[in-house]
Amino acid sequence: MKLKMYPVLSKELSVSKIITEEGDDIILYNTATRVKAYPNTGTYEFAKRCRGDKLLQEIIVELSRMSGEAPEKVEKDLLPLIKTMEENEMISFIPSPLHPPRSEPHEVTLFRRIISIIFDVTNRCNLRCKHCYNDSGTRRDDELTFEEIKKMVDTFADIGVLNMVLSGGEPLLHPHIFDIIEYIRSKPMSCIIFTNGTLITKEVAKRFKELSILSVAISIDGATPETNDSFRGIPKSFEKTAKAIEILKEAEIPVRVNVCLHKGILDEFDDLLNLFRKWEITDYSIWPVSYTGRLEEPDFIITPEEYKKVLKQLKEYESTEGVKNELPYVPQRINCGTGMSSLTIRSNGAITLCSPFPYEISLGNIRKDSITEIWDNSELLCKIRCINASESEMCKGCRHIKVCQGGCMAHNYRRTGKLECGDPFECAYFDVYSEYTPVVATRQSRLSVEIR
Repeated sequence: MKLKMYPVLSKELSVSKIITEEGDDIILYNTATRVKAYPNTGTYEFAKRCRGDKLLQEIIVELSRMSGEAPEKVEKDLLPLIKTMEENEMISFIPSPLHPPRSEPHEVTLFRRIISIIFDVTNRCNLRCKHCYNDSGTRRDDELTFEEIKKMVDTFADIGVLNMVLSGGEPLLHPHIFDIIEYIRSKPMSCIIFTNGTLITKEVAKRFKELSILSVAISIDGATPETNDSFRGIPKSFEKTAKAIEILKEAEIPVRVNVCLHKGILDEFDDLLNLFRKWEITDYSIWPVSYTGRLEEPDFIITPEEYKKVLKQLKEYESTEGVKNELPYVPQRINCGTGMSSLTIRSNGAITLCSPFPYEISLGNIRKDSITEIWDNSELLCKIRCINASESEMCKGCRHIKVCQGGCMAHNYRRTGKLECGDPFECAYFDVYSEYTPVVATRQSRLSVEIR
């Protein structure tokens, strides 16, 4: 035991405690690897003292006073915990005090934790995708400044947010994009990038690697340059996106490919899956375009029946690739989960429920409104959190409801103008994937030491 050394938590480790009506939500989260641990109170009390300014011996004495246990008993209990934390690179020991010490863990009272924030860094974009719900292209006159963004990030860190997703527009067009990422990582919070991929070079990938980006999500909407480029509005976008995937894979940065299904891709979907196999893509999202943010009449939207045809091809592909048909779900959730763990911030500071919701569904603006006040007391949020999929005409009685949870309310609202559950595209999905293994999303509890 390194009693005469100073324990300090890894700079990548986020430690926070959210006090809710249901109990304390305590998380140790490695922002570079996404590994989470849900410690008991004793482990938290130890971790919050590992700031590099106290000897391990001093921490043991403090914990002994708190628990009423003898210092020798506390020391013995800490041994396996410290071993586990060292093995997971959560803690290190230094011979002299850290100046300044690591900051205090965040403790805040909230309705529940906001796990993730999606931030549209800018509305600027170098493509003109037919389906863009943001109608991205040019920068808004009232976009947040770099200083305002830093202030916003501070706020999120203070209330225990774990992750920020940077989207757009095209986030790589923001002049301070790497400064923004670096600031997010310094809090520490983890960071994911949503991009069209056309601006990714080896230099960009190198910066992503240096900043320990969790993953990069890239959009591709065709198996050929003709299909993809026609849908995305700019020539050679397919070529550049394919190159970006290659660059990111070489840099060992996790890549997720997002595909928006439209009529133009239906006849070449098998070819797209072959590209996945060639690029060794195992993380992907494939979802039909069921609304549009552009003004033109959408003639590319597929039907639920066309979606089912694609799903059958996908199911056959996954069976040959050994993909397990497991679908995670949260038993306590009564709908898609909108307003339960994340929010979206537009480039001008507007706060909304999630990215697909249009601007008129606004909760306020980060420039002038309290995010905690909105999260805890917004009438709209409270209303949406109470919408129960099992009470909707389309969903009640369905055997898939605990996993499906009524489909995406934002997609439904875009199509119908109503805040309700019941998505025909989700029904199409479960018609094809009718046999699956439901998997409860569980919490890890590897790090614990009881201090009574």
